[in-house]
Amino acid sequence: MNQPFSSRLPLEHAPHGLLEGLKPGDAFFSSPVTTLLGRGAAHECQTADARPQTLDDAARALFDTAKQQGHPDPIIMGLIPFDHADSARLFIPEELLREAPGTFEQYPPGVPLETPTRTITPEPAPGHYRQAVERALTLFDTTALDKVVLARSLRARIEAPVDAQALLKRLVSINPQGYNFALPTGERESLVGASPELLIRREGHRVIANPLAGSIARHRDPAEDQRRAESLRVSEKDLREHALVVEAIVAALRPLCHTLEVPEGPEVIATDRMWHLSTTLEGELADPGMTSLAVAAALHPTPAVCGAPWQDAHQAIKALEGFERGYFTGLVGWCDATGDGEWAITIRCAELAPDHVRVFAGAGVVPGSSPQGELEETAAKMRTMLDAMGLDYEDDATNTTA
Repeated sequence: MNQPFSSRLPLEHAPHGLLEGLKPGDAFFSSPVTTLLGRGAAHECQTADARPQTLDDAARALFDTAKQQGHPDPIIMGLIPFDHADSARLFIPEELLREAPGTFEQYPPGVPLETPTRTITPEPAPGHYRQAVERALTLFDTTALDKVVLARSLRARIEAPVDAQALLKRLVSINPQGYNFALPTGERESLVGASPELLIRREGHRVIANPLAGSIARHRDPAEDQRRAESLRVSEKDLREHALVVEAIVAALRPLCHTLEVPEGPEVIATDRMWHLSTTLEGELADPGMTSLAVAAALHPTPAVCGAPWQDAHQAIKALEGFERGYFTGLVGWCDATGDGEWAITIRCAELAPDHVRVFAGAGVVPGSSPQGELEETAAKMRTMLDAMGLDYEDDATNTTA
C-alpha cells in the first residue's frame, strides 16, 4: 500500500471543488468550516460495538499505528451507528484532500436525477407507523417515558445504481451550509446525505453543539411558509420536545466543560423542506485531551434521535419500530490527531446499493403528538432525499394497516 499522506488543496487549484473529484469508494464530508475528501483506507477498524470506550480505544490505536508508520497528519473519518451494540467504521484515508469553507455557495445542482424503480416499499407501512405512534402515546401514562423518536424507511428497488457524486451535487446545492457526506459502508455500498444537525464540533478547548428538535414542513407559498415558522416558534408541544433535548445535552456536557453557554430559548431555522427549532451551545472543555470523537460518543444518542429517558426510549424503539436503523440517526464526521473534529447526526440520508436505495426519516413523539401528524412529518423529511434522487412516492392516506 502507498505511504499515506495528507495534503491541502488550495481553492485556486480546484475551481470546481473537491466534490468534482469524488469517485466510487471515496469518503466525502463537508461542513461550514471544512471539506474533506478521503481516498482509500490506509488504516481502518470495524469496532465490535459503538460504546464510548470502544470508540476511544479504536481511535487511539488507529492514530498510534498511523504515526508509527510516518503519517504526518492523520485524520480519522467514520460512521457510528445509532445503536451502541452495533459496529462502527473508523478509518484513516490513504490520501486526504482538504478545502476551505464556502465552496458550495450557489453551487449548481447539475442535471436532475432520474432513478427508475421497480418497487418502492415502506418499512413499516404507513398504517403500522401510525399504530406505533399510538402505542407510544400510551407509554407516557404507564412508564417514565417523556419522548420517543420513531423512524421509518422506504426501500426502492432500482434498475441501475444511483450516481453518488451526482446525488451529492444536488444535495449541496440545497444544503451548502449543512453537513453533506458520502461514505462507503461496503464494497459497492455507501451512505449519502445532507444533515442539518451538528452533534459536536471541537476547536481546541472549545466545543459547539447544535441540537434540533421540533419541526414543521415548509410550504411553497411564502406567506403560509412564514405562518408555519411562527407557529413552530410558539408551539407548546414542539418547545417542550426541544427543551427535553437541550436539557439532556446540557446535562451531558456540563461535567465535561469548565464553562457552558446556554441560550434562553431556541431560534427557528430553515432547511429546504423543514423549519426546525434550533439551539446552539458553546463550552470550554475541562480536559483538553478529550477528542471530538470522545465528546460525541459521550452525547450519543441524544433525545433528538432517541428520546428521553434514554433507556426507556431505546426499549420503546426496539419494540415499536420493526427495523434496524444501522447508521441512520448515528454519526458521521472526522477527528484529527489533536482531537479537533466534527460529528453530525446522520439524518436526511439514504443507503445506496447497486440494486436498491433506502431512505429514512423519524419524528419525535411526545404527549400531544398525533399519529397522522408524525407520519406527515416523516414524509416531509424524506422529500429531501426522494426529490434529490428523482423518486416519486406518496403515502396512501387511506391505508390504515398496510
